[in-house]
Amino acid sequence: MKSNIDSHLRKTGLILSGQLGSQLLSVASLAFLFAYLGYSWSLMAGIAVVNALIRIVYCITRGPRSVLPGRFVRRRVWQVITDEIKIGVALTSACFVMLWPLTVGALSAFLGINLVCQCAFAAVSRLIIKWLTTGRRDAANRYCSRQIIIVGTGEGAKRTADRLLRTPEIETGIAGFLDYHRKGLWSYRNIPLIGHPSEIDRIIANCQIDAIFVALDPEDLPRTEKLFATAEKMGVPVCFVPEIFQSRISNIRPEMINGMPVVVYRAVPENQLVLAVKYMLDKVGAICGLLLGLPILTATALAIKIDSKGPVFFRQTRSGLNGKPFKLYKFRTMCADAEAQKEKLKTLNEMSGPVFKVKNDPRVTRVGRFLRKTSLDELPQFINVLNGDMSLVGPRPPLPKEVAEYEPWQHRKLSVKPGVTCTWQVSGRNNIDFDDWMRLDLDYIDNWSLWEDAKILAKTIPAVLKGSGAS
Repeated sequence: MKSNIDSHLRKTGLILSGQLGSQLLSVASLAFLFAYLGYSWSLMAGIAVVNALIRIVYCITRGPRSVLPGRFVRRRVWQVITDEIKIGVALTSACFVMLWPLTVGALSAFLGINLVCQCAFAAVSRLIIKWLTTGRRDAANRYCSRQIIIVGTGEGAKRTADRLLRTPEIETGIAGFLDYHRKGLWSYRNIPLIGHPSEIDRIIANCQIDAIFVALDPEDLPRTEKLFATAEKMGVPVCFVPEIFQSRISNIRPEMINGMPVVVYRAVPENQLVLAVKYMLDKVGAICGLLLGLPILTATALAIKIDSKGPVFFRQTRSGLNGKPFKLYKFRTMCADAEAQKEKLKTLNEMSGPVFKVKNDPRVTRVGRFLRKTSLDELPQFINVLNGDMSLVGPRPPLPKEVAEYEPWQHRKLSVKPGVTCTWQVSGRNNIDFDDWMRLDLDYIDNWSLWEDAKILAKTIPAVLKGSGAS
């Protein structure tokens, strides 16, 4: 237990030292430049606080990868440059909003000096870490504080060994491999095959083993019951490496469900803190959209009522998260009997796959044509966002009958909450065929971040103004 606590403390210390070093460098460069230029200390303190807050928020929103042990100080220089550009844009915007009396030259000089300092810090830190761990990887068995053995010699066992050897700070050495099938001389990265799993009691007694990592192929797992019983009886922890299936998309994590340990393969974003921020932004954005758009909503409702008979709003059943149906709200842009006329127009469909789209649809009313071109017909979907059925950004919600025709790989689109806008909306929409549309949605899911959502929202506004975001 003490070793685990020490390991966590070392990891936490590495993360905090990296973050603290970055913050101190940024403040130092700010103080040096602004003191040289004669700016006031109060102004410098205000910018330093905002800069620190932006960096902390950015680190959180980047997700778990940004705070892995050593990740901060081992980033490549191009990653540092990318991060600093984004932080610089945010800081420049904050300075503009706060109306701070800064010249463009002073702010540009600070961002440039800070960028050079951050790149140098990342490079030097990486060299220090490399120097501190030199020689420990090849001599792990001599210098480690814990000895483990790995059961299995397949790809999963090799990946387990690689990961342990890549993390010398946990001070764990690999005494050897056990395998049900291999015999004789065999080794991987100078780690030998030391026996058969049936010899586990002798190996534990003679090699002073602290833990056993089971990384077998799925077909060999049923044979490990005796090994587990022996290790349990002798008081040695057994760790089952949860790579039962080789995942290309899913993230793997252990969880507890009502006291039952499970291994979860999840192919969607799972950072709960960042998802909570997205949820909050959805609610705030929907409320602001409805309040600010109230005059437009009122004028649009009157125009629809004057132009044609029928209700102002069009409600349609769509498939939401995991295919659950919900009622989508839009302003009505077609004649009241549009659904009844749809069968007659199927031969005019311009989209591939199960989606139905006609560029000059005769069912669209005069007001409806304008609403579609400006995307004003989709304003009522802020109600769906408030209801929790949709998000501001996410794959567009399909019709249930479209979902019924999906191929298996296309169903993953339903693994996240649908949105008012997404990559498809800002990428030409009707000029993209169905398969490319689906791939854009899946690419959004695989690379999702709050920054990606912000970029899509920013691109949506000019797309709407140009009319390229029209339905």
